[in-house]
Amino acid sequence: MDKFMQIAIDEARKAQKMGNYPYGSVLVRGTEVIGVGRNHMNTHNDPTSHAEIEAIRAAGLQGTYADTVMYASAFPCIMCAGPIVMLGIPELIVGASWEGCESSRAFMESNGVKIKVLELEECRELLR
Repeated sequence: MDKFMQIAIDEARKAQKMGNYPYGSVLVRGTEVIGVGRNHMNTHNDPTSHAEIEAIRAAGLQGTYADTVMYASAFPCIMCAGPIVMLGIPELIVGASWEGCESSRAFMESNGVKIKVLELEECRELLR
């Protein structure tokens, strides 16, 4: 298993243990993690506190995102797809897809985001 995907999975498990939805994400530049996030919707009472958004927030303002890769334990929703496209994050590696993610996938792909879905059993189990 890729070490960055493992971080995303670990974050998803931490989110779940805290009473949040089991989603984790990591933003990477080369071999360096620049942002890590997990879902905090319930604990922060914030409907926008999704893992991908939290990873971007943790990375802070970057001069460019063109050389980054986002890892997500599950496919990002349409809300999270927006910043991925807007910031120019060129690549997304996903642990598992879910029913209904097709619109966010189509949106990102139509805006040039390269997507690789691994369909890892460990990630699919988190979605159950």
